[in-house]
Amino acid sequence: MAEEVVAERRNGAPGDDETRANGTPREDPMPAAGAPREDQVRAAALRLFREKGYHATSMRDIADAVGINKGSLYSYIRSKEDLLIPVFERAMGVLLAQIEQIAADASLGPTERLQLAVQAHVSAVADNLDTLTVYLSEWRQLATDSLTTVREQRERYAALFLAILEDGVQTGAFRPMDTRIALLGMIGMCNYLFRWYRPDGRMTPSQIADQLCAMVLHGVATAPSPPDSRA
Repeated sequence: MAEEVVAERRNGAPGDDETRANGTPREDPMPAAGAPREDQVRAAALRLFREKGYHATSMRDIADAVGINKGSLYSYIRSKEDLLIPVFERAMGVLLAQIEQIAADASLGPTERLQLAVQAHVSAVADNLDTLTVYLSEWRQLATDSLTTVREQRERYAALFLAILEDGVQTGAFRPMDTRIALLGMIGMCNYLFRWYRPDGRMTPSQIADQLCAMVLHGVATAPSPPDSRA
C-alpha cells in the first residue's frame, strides 16, 4: 500500500482474491437499500472490479448491478477512475494521518512506534478490505496522472515508516540492517492481508497485528549478549 514495489512482489503468490481462508467465497457488505445511491454505486463497482477485474467491468455492468440505466449512472460518476481514485485517497489519507501522529510522538521509543505503525496498517487493510483488494490488484491499470495524490501519500507514509526503522538502528533498539529492505518486507506483510483476511475469522485485526509485530521485532531487535562463559 505504501510502495508500488510491494504489489510487484506478489506475482505468483498462492491464494485467490475471491475466496476466504476456509475456501468459501468472500462476500462484500453492500449498503442498505436506503443508502445514498452514490454509496450503492461505489460498493457495486468495487465488488465487480474485484470479481471481474477493472478493465473487464463496464459502466453498464455497474449500472445493472445497482438497478439503474447506464445513462443515469453518469449522474453519479463520470468514469470508473473517478469512482476509484477518491476512495483510494481517503483510505490512504487515514493511514497517513495515523502514522504522522505516531512518528511525531516524542514520548514513544522506536519499538513502540513500530508496533503502533503495524497496528495502524493492519487495521487500515481490514477496515478497507474491498478498496485495497481492488487497489493492490488493479493499480497498474489506472492512468498514472490520476494516482498523483495517492503516490504522494504512499511516499510520505514510506518515509515515516523508514524513519522509525532508522531511528531504531541508530539508537541500538534494532540491530544493524538494510532498513529499506525491512520496510518493503513489513509493508508487504501487512498489505498481503487482502489475500487471506476475513472479518469473521478467528483473530481480530488487533490480534493479527500483535502476531506480526512479534515476528517483526524478533527479526529486528538487537540480539542479547551471550552469558559470560567464564562466570
